[in-house]
Amino acid sequence: MAQLEPRSRRGPRLFQVLLLPLLFHFFQGRDFCAAKAGGPARQSQYRTWRSTPPVQRAALPILGDTLQLLNGKTMSSYQVDGRRKFGNVWKTSVLFKKAVIITGAAELAEAMKQESRPNATKAFFPPHHQRLFGTQSLLMQSGPPHRKLRRLVQAAMIPKAVSSYVETINEGVSEFLEKCKSQDGPFSMVEMLRTATVTTMLKILFGRQASASEIKNLIEDVSTWSDGLLSAPLTFLPWSNAARAMRARARVAKIIQGWIQSCAEGDGTLLSRLVFTEDEDGARLTKEEIVDNVFTLVFAATDTTASSLSSSFLALSRHPDLQQQLREVCSEEDMETVDRNLDAFLSEVLRTSPPAPFAMRLVEEDLEVSKVPVPAGWLMVYGFAGTLLCDAERYPQPKEFLWNRTFSDGQGQSLDEAAFGGGPRMCPGRFLAAQVAKTVLREVLGPGGFRWELEPGQDLSQRYTPGLFPVDGLQVVLKK
Repeated sequence: MAQLEPRSRRGPRLFQVLLLPLLFHFFQGRDFCAAKAGGPARQSQYRTWRSTPPVQRAALPILGDTLQLLNGKTMSSYQVDGRRKFGNVWKTSVLFKKAVIITGAAELAEAMKQESRPNATKAFFPPHHQRLFGTQSLLMQSGPPHRKLRRLVQAAMIPKAVSSYVETINEGVSEFLEKCKSQDGPFSMVEMLRTATVTTMLKILFGRQASASEIKNLIEDVSTWSDGLLSAPLTFLPWSNAARAMRARARVAKIIQGWIQSCAEGDGTLLSRLVFTEDEDGARLTKEEIVDNVFTLVFAATDTTASSLSSSFLALSRHPDLQQQLREVCSEEDMETVDRNLDAFLSEVLRTSPPAPFAMRLVEEDLEVSKVPVPAGWLMVYGFAGTLLCDAERYPQPKEFLWNRTFSDGQGQSLDEAAFGGGPRMCPGRFLAAQVAKTVLREVLGPGGFRWELEPGQDLSQRYTPGLFPVDGLQVVLKK
């Protein structure tokens, strides 16, 4: 497998992240925008700032809490601190817009329920993200276009479809194990996991016909594209991360378009399913829709999958008794028992180290969440991290890592909903991501796996880059 350069050396610099909102505002010459879907915001009875309860937190004039929310160091801690000071819901401003931050399982459920109302909310992303993901991405679409697109895309990602990718996933995990076992000294588990997940996802997408050199080039371009997600939008500077990301996107899009032309129906690849799936009206995805959603569901998903796996290795390192318990489970022949235990463990990993800490929606009609009015034109920020890390009613003893928490949890899939975005916009790639993660853990912890120990003296604190990873890359040494 092609090894990625350590992200700590090539990731976006903090000053770029901090400049992002200012540069968008002044260089774009317009406000931050939502994806184009639907008409202008509806008239609001809460038209003025004065007619709503006062803002409870605003760190800076104009910018408000933008820097805390977008900073990879503070994305989660900002929500935890705000919840402790102001309660589950508070008002501020984010990205030059007045905003309501929403935490708490009950409050999130109430807010997400509003999304079922026609024209109540729509997707919200800065223009730079729209260009990186593409305007036809599920992330950018809202209303009927989103629902139609989701039906087509989801058909390629349902559990039945994911089961057809198992052989490819197993091959990718076997390569990962061999690569790890070949290391003589310390190595970064984060970079090993990122390389393995990207390689595996590319093979699921294109099949075995993709050559090793093509895979290597794609890995490098996808990595460059990913760096652009948290970079300042300096696309007018050819050497900036943003400009490099856009050029990488163009190269990858060209490759995908070529594969679409030669794609054969029923060849077992994810790309084939995306190309030939039809809805009840016989409509298929356009070439642009396929390209944009490959970036969304495949390439972006590799970072979150690698993030959940690196957090899993970190948790297992900190809890050796749990590691031994799961090794015994993974030695059993009853796969249903193994899957059930790994599902429970991964659920707790996602709760304590959420790879996607928040999401934003632009309100188009006046709403109310937890008795707090949210006028049209405001942002609703779903505080997933503040919920998963703090909501003691939903997650008793939230500061504790209780790996089998879901065994006695009678509240269904609420945890997974919060970890994967929740509501009608829940990530359709969650089944594929879970399958990859469980396969890695099952093989590493099983009889043919390996044991490891952490290198001393490293920084194990985690930071969003954009996925959540240990600062020093989780340096490990395998036990012989």
